[in-house]
Amino acid sequence: MTEPAPRRRRVPLPIYGLGGAVVAAAFAAVVERLRFGPPLVMIALGGMALALTGAALWRVIDPLTRTDEGTAIATAAPRRSRELEREKQLVLKAIKEIELDYQMRKIAERDYREMIERYRARALRLMGEIEAGDDFGALIERELQIRLAAATAAPAASPSTPEADAATDGTRRTCGRCTTVNDQDAEFCKKCGEKLIPA
Repeated sequence: MTEPAPRRRRVPLPIYGLGGAVVAAAFAAVVERLRFGPPLVMIALGGMALALTGAALWRVIDPLTRTDEGTAIATAAPRRSRELEREKQLVLKAIKEIELDYQMRKIAERDYREMIERYRARALRLMGEIEAGDDFGALIERELQIRLAAATAAPAASPSTPEADAATDGTRRTCGRCTTVNDQDAEFCKKCGEKLIPA
């Protein structure tokens, strides 16, 4: 954790005013050879006003011209980690909702598997980013490994068809008339309406 930069001590404004008055009075007494009186007092007050105005203007401009990079990085890092943590929680919540919908038979098994794989991959990626923190080199290397593994596994996977799913999964029922693959609990074919014969 980066330590905040030490704050600079500010000189109080009355000291600026007093210094301006002394400089203006010294200038009037030495250069202009004025004696103590109203003209000398007015010049001293004018120097005080000028010094106070300059100090106030500097205090307004100084924070705008300074760039505190350490503080900016320190505040940006926790903000990014909070965003990643919030997104991870949302993804985990979405996974739970999808599993609940699948158990209540609101979504088909193929859609469930596709969505759950996508959300789990996203959750793993977010967890990796949270663990890596500011180590972007390790994060990029992990991302490349995931993509290479997915690219090499993609050609090995055979295309999925309803007939292939029915052959590998005993929970599907095939219509005798139109050979449409239906769900296990279906009593009628979803395409032609033929009554399905129990297996």
